[in-house]
Amino acid sequence: MVAATLVAAVALLFALPRYAATVVRGAIERESANDRVAFAEGRSPWSWRFSGVEDVVAGRAFGGGRLARSPPGLSVQATDAGGFEIGLVLRRDADLVRLDTFYLDATASATGRYALAVRETLTSPGRHANLGTLTPAELGRPVRLDRLSWTDDQGRAVDPPRRAAMLRIRAVLPVGATLSLRGARLALAEGAFLPPPVTLPDGLSAEGLLAFRDRERAADPLVAFGEAPERVRATSAESYPSPAWPGWVEVGIYLALVSAVGWRRQGDRARRPVDDGAVSHPGWRALAGAGLDVALVLAGPLWFIAGLGLSLRPAPPGIAAFAIGVGYAVALGARRQLPSWHWAGAWRQAGWPLLAVAVAGGIALTAGHSPAWPPAGRTLLYIGWALFQQWLILAVVAALLDRAVPRAVAILLAALAFALLHTPNGLLMQLCFVAELGWAWWYLRHRALLPVAVAHALSAVILQACVAVGLLRSLEVSARFLA
Repeated sequence: MVAATLVAAVALLFALPRYAATVVRGAIERESANDRVAFAEGRSPWSWRFSGVEDVVAGRAFGGGRLARSPPGLSVQATDAGGFEIGLVLRRDADLVRLDTFYLDATASATGRYALAVRETLTSPGRHANLGTLTPAELGRPVRLDRLSWTDDQGRAVDPPRRAAMLRIRAVLPVGATLSLRGARLALAEGAFLPPPVTLPDGLSAEGLLAFRDRERAADPLVAFGEAPERVRATSAESYPSPAWPGWVEVGIYLALVSAVGWRRQGDRARRPVDDGAVSHPGWRALAGAGLDVALVLAGPLWFIAGLGLSLRPAPPGIAAFAIGVGYAVALGARRQLPSWHWAGAWRQAGWPLLAVAVAGGIALTAGHSPAWPPAGRTLLYIGWALFQQWLILAVVAALLDRAVPRAVAILLAALAFALLHTPNGLLMQLCFVAELGWAWWYLRHRALLPVAVAHALSAVILQACVAVGLLRSLEVSARFLA
């Protein structure tokens, strides 16, 4: 059994990056398909809907303005006469030659002076264009960017920007006046040329595919990938959203199944809680019960993360699915249907999980860059997040599996689940898989959670500081990895 498990572990180690690449390829092609559909329907991939403060850069107004949610949009109240700026979130550069018309869906309580600010790259000098003094009724008129008079930061005349990595709206209103924002978009010029789709190369890793995408977009921001023009269901609210109700139907089915199984578990007096951590393999009944519990716990988190739902604006059904899965795990613990665990265990043994920290340090020394350490608060956040993940994978998933299958299999499946929670970051999935093999083995022997969580968090801090934006593209997962 151990030999077969080792063979399976090696096979999974090589399969994980291929799976990650498949997920990334599909995500890139879906986004491109949605872009082509948007242009065909007269819409724009570069459009903004203002419904929450997270829909603008930094979640606030820059300068003398107070940003607040004001359904159906956002409102900015002028707090001084110096004006304020609102940054539009650009997930990728915009081509301002072909997207040459800017529309702002907004109203104001008073006449004001308006302007646009653009940076072609995040480090390049700013370019500014006055829109003039506009009455509330004039705010919605289209603005031709190529016909504006652009100046640099010193007020000298410059050519119109050809692309935008930063785009801000500047407004100067009387103190106390309010600008109400509902939406904005950059529209494609009439007759503008759209490049033919580019085929993504075969054989690239997830990181390689994203690097290829970024190089092509640097040359042409409107480039599309893949050959399928059909519209594909969006995976988050950042994409062109398909109707929300199918997702809620799926969540409803998931909740009903979790509730039914939980009710049956609670009412089944024949099922005795196992709270001493002892291993028990009474047969197919135990295997089916543990397998069902594990599936119900993991379905929501994997749906949310591996399904690319974790983004800057995650879709509510995905959040609900994640909460249902975690809630079921909490309910199992509250009903004492999980093997017992403790925080620290014997101090003589607690150092073994920290070997992962030494490995992370070795990776940083051999393949890393100069460290950029996160602040202490972020490190504490890492520890809390690591503690949650390890509780879910070790105290719940691995412990349940350990009741019903041989320990080597339980360790392997727990490590696989942990890796999948880092989809589609291929190299990170491999690192997590290997680390969790060791952590799960140690945990099932000692049932102590804190040493593993600390090792997880410290390893993540080292990799974030020394390897991210290098050997690792980032430590992000789900849709956030695609940015």
